[in-house]
Amino acid sequence: MNETNFAEMQATFLEVVEKLTFMFGEEAEMDEIEVGDEPWVEARMKFTGDLNGSLAVIVQESLQPEIAANILGLDADGIDTKEMLDDALREMLNVVCGHVIMALVGQDSNFDLFAPSNEVLPSEALQVLMSDSATTAYLLDDEPLLLHLQIEQG
Repeated sequence: MNETNFAEMQATFLEVVEKLTFMFGEEAEMDEIEVGDEPWVEARMKFTGDLNGSLAVIVQESLQPEIAANILGLDADGIDTKEMLDDALREMLNVVCGHVIMALVGQDSNFDLFAPSNEVLPSEALQVLMSDSATTAYLLDDEPLLLHLQIEQG
C-alpha cells in the first residue's frame, strides 16, 4: 500500500470509529502499545471485489464494553453477555471495513464483505500481528486498538 492510501485508510478509520463509537481516536506508534496480561480480542472479516483481502480490529477485552455501550446506546453495565460485546465489535468492523475499502478504491467500488468472526488472541498471535507492517496502532480514548489490513495481490 502506498503512503497516500495508507494515510487515507488511517484518516477514514479514525473518522468512522469516532462517529460510530463517540470515542476519540488517534494514531499511535506500535512501541506505545502496552500488551499486559489482559486478553485481546480480534474481529476479522474478508472482502472481495475491486480489492481483495481482510481487515481486523484488535482490542483489549476491557475496551469492548465501552465500544458496545456507545454503539448500542446502552449503559456499559447493561451489557452483560459476551455475545453482545462480540456483536458490537463485529458491527464496528463491518462499518469500518466498508468505509476503508471505499476510501482506498473509490466510492463506486464493487466489493463483497464476508461475515466477521471473533476470537481471543493467544499472546503469540498478538505479537505476530504487532510486528506485521500491515498492522497499525491507535489509541481510542487512550486505550490501545490495532488495525490489521491485509491486501491480497492478484
